[in-house]
Amino acid sequence: MVTVFTKFPIKKEFKEEYAKHLVEAVKKHDIDKQEGFKEMKLLAPQPVHQMGENNMFVIETIWQDMESFTAYTKSEAFKKSHENLPPREWFEGRPEVEVYESIS
Repeated sequence: MVTVFTKFPIKKEFKEEYAKHLVEAVKKHDIDKQEGFKEMKLLAPQPVHQMGENNMFVIETIWQDMESFTAYTKSEAFKKSHENLPPREWFEGRPEVEVYESIS
């Protein structure tokens, strides 16, 4: 299994709008119909006592294998998921992608 975390640092004044955008954007593409796709979670940042403000939204996707994830990144569904992006001023930095393979 391969888990992909796509992280989006969002300015605190746009967190509510970004959460709505993310939920709507996911409904518009067919990631769940991609071969090898297993699961997706949309994660909203939550404050933790004494740890400061958290502004990182995360999309977690789980894939059967790396080949399935790579095929998705070349698909029409992937292109569709990157249309109508939110305004740049919502972001506090560049999005990041982390990919992990399960070892157990």
